[in-house]
Amino acid sequence: MKTKNKTNKHLRLFNKYCKTSQKKDYLTLQQIKKLMKIEFKLSYNKHIISSFMAIWSTKINDKQVITKSTFMNKLFKKPDGFFRDITL
Repeated sequence: MKTKNKTNKHLRLFNKYCKTSQKKDYLTLQQIKKLMKIEFKLSYNKHIISSFMAIWSTKINDKQVITKSTFMNKLFKKPDGFFRDITL
């Protein structure tokens, strides 16, 4: 049951910053930066952000985006996830 609650927290966070009016299932670079700044109080320089996008993003319509499945299943997983030390 605990993993389901964590999944719901991650999903709620994803949906908060995803543009729901367009029914998109991904976060753009600006949205992920806003999420990091507001929710986690993190700010990284452009080199870290570009590396993050190069590793974790996928290309949709020639834009690098973070998909819902990547956000939910990979970013918060230990030992390699980008947000592995953040607990919700």
